[in-house]
Amino acid sequence: MYENITEEVILKRMMDRVPDNMDKREGSIIHDALAPTAIEHQLLYIDLDTFLREVFTDRASRKYLVKRADERDVVPHPATAAVWKASITPKNLELENGIRFNCDTMNLVVTGKVEEGVYELTCETAGSIGNGCQGKLIPINYVAGLETAELTELVTPGNNEEETEAFRKRYHTILRKPSTSGNKYAYYNWAMACKGVGAAKIFPLAYGPGTVKVVIADENKTAATPALLKEVWEYIEEVRPIGGTITVASAEELPVNVMAKVKLKNGLNLGTVQTSFREAFNAFLKDNAFDISYVGYARVGNILLETVGVEDYAELTLNGFSHNIKLTDEQIAVIGTVTLEVMG
Repeated sequence: MYENITEEVILKRMMDRVPDNMDKREGSIIHDALAPTAIEHQLLYIDLDTFLREVFTDRASRKYLVKRADERDVVPHPATAAVWKASITPKNLELENGIRFNCDTMNLVVTGKVEEGVYELTCETAGSIGNGCQGKLIPINYVAGLETAELTELVTPGNNEEETEAFRKRYHTILRKPSTSGNKYAYYNWAMACKGVGAAKIFPLAYGPGTVKVVIADENKTAATPALLKEVWEYIEEVRPIGGTITVASAEELPVNVMAKVKLKNGLNLGTVQTSFREAFNAFLKDNAFDISYVGYARVGNILLETVGVEDYAELTLNGFSHNIKLTDEQIAVIGTVTLEVMG
């Protein structure tokens, strides 16, 4: 806002207030006295510009966005660790909580027993990185009698700390859709307050009077796991008004497969273009989960044309058709296969 108020502009304004019959040339007493003041005033304007940027939540950096949101008791979701099931042999061997294992680059610790020969292990590193550590386990602590240990099932996916823009969007939603007495927005905000939820849609009176259906997607805008559904249901049951029946369900994924022939600009590689388009299309689907009722044929074509390296395209199809792909109220579109060919 104040980027045009520079040292030179400030100095000129001050010098213009000095009578012309006085020496104002560079190096004069008046000039040298006013020049440092002009610099300090410019720094004040820079600070003022920063203040105006940070005070509004639509432009604030993460640090000050978090401070503003904290005034309403809204905080970013912290990172959570992945929880796995692991099977061991012999099955009658007892493992104590706290015993550590290694799987590739990740370390995990025993946090509970599920059944004979099956234990719950939690990644020591929080975040989605723990969701991929599948396979054989190597004990870090010596375990007498242990023959084999292997991860078998991801029980609770790990989640990264809530990203700044996702947090900003959630906070704006809370401001713009205030919760009152268990209204529709209250259920939406309760669902979004649960770590791991990336999108939610509320259906009041879904099964008649006194019923509410909450459909959610995970933070990757894909189908929610049973563990996440249970967590959201329990949280909403705890905070909602007494009475009525709530159902929490996962969004239904609808894969969108894209095929097209493209004309490439000189020097561009088809593989690079296909990767760039896939990333852009995937970002579009995630940003618009539950917000669109169809995947627009023209919109996909625009994304393709906006992809670096694409000059033109032909024979574009979505799931084999040359038209929009409709979505039901409980569906979210997810990226399927992307097949691009060079135009002949």
